[in-house]
Amino acid sequence: MVLVTGGAGFIGSHVCEALLAKGEKVRVLDNLASGKRSNVESLDVELIVGDIRSDSDLDKALEGVNAVIHLAAEPSVAKSVEDPVSTHEINYTGTLKVLEAMRRSGVRRIVYASSAAIYTPNSDEPHTE
Repeated sequence: MVLVTGGAGFIGSHVCEALLAKGEKVRVLDNLASGKRSNVESLDVELIVGDIRSDSDLDKALEGVNAVIHLAAEPSVAKSVEDPVSTHEINYTGTLKVLEAMRRSGVRRIVYASSAAIYTPNSDEPHTE
């Protein structure tokens, strides 16, 4: 089984579709702050409405999972400027919580998706991730 954090978002729901098409069982952990239940309700996924900052939500979501695709984040650059503490808590601390929960659960495989926000609009330099 694959856990997709943020799986009820636009990109996450399409990742779920692709996984299902390959025959994977999929579980979604999403707090529905920006994701939508309607994005996954027609898919054969297990939806857990919860938060990546919650140890108990993560422990529940990771039961029986062998890989994680981590997409949960606060994607808005504007919100990161308005409320940097909250954005940091979600994006950085949340990711650390996912990794720690994976360690506790023995899950060793993760795919992490970054955002285009790392690229500056005036940068000519190549960037690596």
